[in-house]
Amino acid sequence: ELQLCHPHLQDGEYWIDPNQGCSRDAFRVFCNFTAGGETCLFPDKKFEAVRLAAWNREKPGTWYSTFKRGKKFSYVDTDGNAVPVTQLTFLRLLSASARQNFTLNCQHAAAWYDARAGTFARALRFRGANEEELGHNHPAAPIRALHDGCQGRRGQERTVLEVTSSHVERLPLMDVAVVDFGDANQKFGFELGPVCFMG
Repeated sequence: ELQLCHPHLQDGEYWIDPNQGCSRDAFRVFCNFTAGGETCLFPDKKFEAVRLAAWNREKPGTWYSTFKRGKKFSYVDTDGNAVPVTQLTFLRLLSASARQNFTLNCQHAAAWYDARAGTFARALRFRGANEEELGHNHPAAPIRALHDGCQGRRGQERTVLEVTSSHVERLPLMDVAVVDFGDANQKFGFELGPVCFMG
């Protein structure tokens, strides 16, 4: 809406109020006008970068939120405040699509495609905002590898995945299940990117 009314605006932070109610629940977001008018929310600092670790006491394939140091992902405005649930709901209602990137930092582990086995059996799984599981074989929320450095399962690398969907209720991502860890020298960490909604 900002872009339609003010086409001269530059990329940057702007206050929005998707539910158009009381201005006290308005929040500040990043507006990416050069990408066609995306409205982006950022993950809480706790999830922006989870450092590389062996996760020895955790079970492969379980949700990160069940890990001793894990929890479900949460999102904040550009001031670091939690985004009200009603505002996020209205933002989704006003959007036609959404996208989000997820980067897995790996050591001797596959994240998406496993080139040694020639399969996606070790691919990450995600839980969307609507509790739906998203993964390699999910046609309605395509996930594509922008870079799949982990597929060789050698050394330290990274895999960058992009989740896109016209079913905006699926985003933002709320949890991840990593399958390929637990063996000697295997480690993983991750970076959660902003979720961007497009009108």
